[in-house]
Amino acid sequence: MTSSQVRRACAALVDSLEIPVPFDLARMCEGIGRRRGKPIVLLATPMAMGGGLCGLWLGTAKADYVFYEQDTSQLHQQHIVFHELGHILRRHVPTRILGADLAHALAPGAQFGPVERVLGRDTYSDSDEYEAELIATLTLRRVSRLNHVDSPRAVDSSADDAVARIVRSLSRGDGK
Repeated sequence: MTSSQVRRACAALVDSLEIPVPFDLARMCEGIGRRRGKPIVLLATPMAMGGGLCGLWLGTAKADYVFYEQDTSQLHQQHIVFHELGHILRRHVPTRILGADLAHALAPGAQFGPVERVLGRDTYSDSDEYEAELIATLTLRRVSRLNHVDSPRAVDSSADDAVARIVRSLSRGDGK
């Protein structure tokens, strides 16, 4: 696919997502899990032992586990989770298996069952990583627009039109 085709496909995927308002990441993942037929389990963990990873997707027959860095901002955590969801939704197959032992090190004592795939987020050099990163960025943009309650209003009502034009121009004029 060309880069514009990839961008359109990723944008269509993000547009199809049911995003709760007000935004709730767990509820969003519940909806995606229902749509896929297996739950998505979010696990905040210190990723230092992940060798530079800040996110990891571990897929099993019964659930998809998304590990994300617990020691970062909420916005960064959402971006990491959206990136991993991008891999899940695009059904990416890892080209480099990281090993299920890493997931067990990140969540000692957890029972995952047979691990089908482990995909870690540590590089942006291939097309799957590009797609996942694009999906994360587009999803963050959509979430921020959906949760914007009111447009700014001018103190002087005669300036409302000017403020509305500025808001439209900053939102790329597409009203989103």
